[in-house]
Amino acid sequence: MNLSSSDELSLGRWAREWRGPMLRFALLHIQPREEAEDAVQDALAAMLGADPATLGQTDLKRYLFGILKHKITDRLRGKYRPEVGYSEAFADELDNVLFNDRGHWVAGMAPTVWRTPEEQLLTDQFFAVVDICMQKLPSKTARVFSMKELLECEADEVCATLGLSKADYWQCMSRARKQIQLCLHQNWFEGMTP
Repeated sequence: MNLSSSDELSLGRWAREWRGPMLRFALLHIQPREEAEDAVQDALAAMLGADPATLGQTDLKRYLFGILKHKITDRLRGKYRPEVGYSEAFADELDNVLFNDRGHWVAGMAPTVWRTPEEQLLTDQFFAVVDICMQKLPSKTARVFSMKELLECEADEVCATLGLSKADYWQCMSRARKQIQLCLHQNWFEGMTP
């Protein structure tokens, strides 16, 4: 492939701009940091090796993160070692804070009605808050949620890759959704003006 010097400069600038977000995403799934950096470098190298005509007809961010998802999934399939089970004490504590004895939301803890979520989902600020909320999740919960929702893996694949039972998978997904919803309520929607 022969890139012109302006194409190379543009791709290089773009790669530098997105390296940080890609690394944060990779670190959710891959440890140590060097392994995550290798996955990011592999994805960037694949982008630089792509046909310029193809790159000109695609959303570069989506293309690059799509490559990264595959690099991460390949590494997880080959190297992941199962972790110690989910902390039941933490899960019970979270449920006690969010719900009463009858399973209803505790006063003031239920999320408010979200106004025009399609518009809010399109903003970079919203995704920055989502990223912060995901960083606050316990590592196992974050991996399960991210594999399902961001890497778009099926539940069976997540369970097989991470060595989880179906019950543990669903428990992690439920708690991740609750925590992210609560975090978004506190850090995004609560601050929005009507």
